[in-house]
Amino acid sequence: MKPVPKPQVVRSLRQPADVSGPFVCSWSAVGECAVVRVAGAIDVVALPTLAGELHHVITTKLPRLVVDLRRVTRMEAAALDIFAEAHDLAVENGGWLRASGAGQWFADLIRATRSDRPLDHYATLAEALPSYRPAAVGATYHR
Repeated sequence: MKPVPKPQVVRSLRQPADVSGPFVCSWSAVGECAVVRVAGAIDVVALPTLAGELHHVITTKLPRLVVDLRRVTRMEAAALDIFAEAHDLAVENGGWLRASGAGQWFADLIRATRSDRPLDHYATLAEALPSYRPAAVGATYHR
């Protein structure tokens, strides 16, 4: 059996140029907002790393963040709980959490799991950033 590489967290000001493993997560500041870029598979191995990175960014950097999911190849439904908990933590710290770039599969996953926790998601990163659009409330998909 082939060993599973450990998930990586990369802190940088640039988007990861290459996915070097099954899961990569990085963040950068865009104005008064943090953008957390996720690439690869968000599976049970990656979930604790993702949760830890979102917690770190919210509590020590910026509580207003957009999670960019354009490069996600697959995602366990349990990731929705991670995002919902991070959203609650962001609100407690005076911020919010938005998802972007996932496309229809993300909305379908939310619907299929019957999640009633608020999670705003936008078609593009630009639309999710506050300079382009005001914060929305509730579990909505913006096109």
